Amino acid sequence: MLLQLDLFRAILYYSSLLFLYVYTAPRENRAYSRLNRRHSIREVVNMDLKKSVTEENLQKALTLELHAHFGYITAARAARNAGYDLVSDIFYQTALNELEHATHEFNFLGGDKDVVENLVTAIEHENEATAFYRASSLQAEKEGFHDIAEFFTRIGIVEEGHSAKFREILHDLENNIPLKGRTVKHSALTMAELMLPAQANPAGFVHGGELMKMMDNAAGVAAARHSHTNVVTVLVNDIHFIHPVMVGSLVLINAHITYVRRSSMEVRVEVETEHISEEKRVKALTAYYTMVAVDEQGRPVEVPPLTVYTEEEIRLFKEGQERYEARKQQQK
Repeated sequence: MLLQLDLFRAILYYSSLLFLYVYTAPRENRAYSRLNRRHSIREVVNMDLKKSVTEENLQKALTLELHAHFGYITAARAARNAGYDLVSDIFYQTALNELEHATHEFNFLGGDKDVVENLVTAIEHENEATAFYRASSLQAEKEGFHDIAEFFTRIGIVEEGHSAKFREILHDLENNIPLKGRTVKHSALTMAELMLPAQANPAGFVHGGELMKMMDNAAGVAAARHSHTNVVTVLVNDIHFIHPVMVGSLVLINAHITYVRRSSMEVRVEVETEHISEEKRVKALTAYYTMVAVDEQGRPVEVPPLTVYTEEEIRLFKEGQERYEARKQQQK
């Protein structure tokens, strides 16, 4: 089981690094997808590696490659922020190479397991992590590191929540109970559009109405992907114009669901703008759109619950619930 736990930690680390990679380097991610299509990395191992020195070496190599990958991602981001785009690109490409090496090593060590086995291993890992963070929090508090102790406590609670969620899923799978709900990731999306002169005033500033229309479209798509039905906009609130958008700029609209009730969905929409020649993005607008799922006759219909999992998703869900309750109070 120790080997399985080590492999599972590698899976989690590998996944978290991929998320960071998507967030910080979208162009290089597309390169990674092309690389994976060219190299279907699936080693076939017809040997028993257990308790061999080679197995230990593969474990060490996997850890080294994953740490190297993370280091290059961090270095690339720092280089990008400092304005050294070429250096950043080289760091990213090197990170891709390290990730490919790690994938080979992971597959030699056994590769993917079935869903149930992964869930069992995940539960054991999360329980182990919960106990570790609790003990670490007490030790940090004892040594006077109060901020770190608070951090360890918070992470321990998160890990405990992960374990509970995995147990719930495992129970449903083992008892043939249909899984309910959809995750935030299921419906999250990014839309891009180049701003043209017809969308701007004579000074070259894109009209706010044009941007709000694009935001409404993105919110509608996210809500439709979650509900799998038609949706209508019923409310727009907390809209903030942060930075002007100019003609010739690339606009990227990010939308994801934050809160769900019986038939309504709150969607957070963020607009980023990037001048193509500079490749530097800035946040331009943010807003919350409330969408309602309707049938062909325009009547509200029930939507799947939203499965929130990460700290950020839980926080946004609570904030969405608070906004909903505040609106109810105002209507009285």
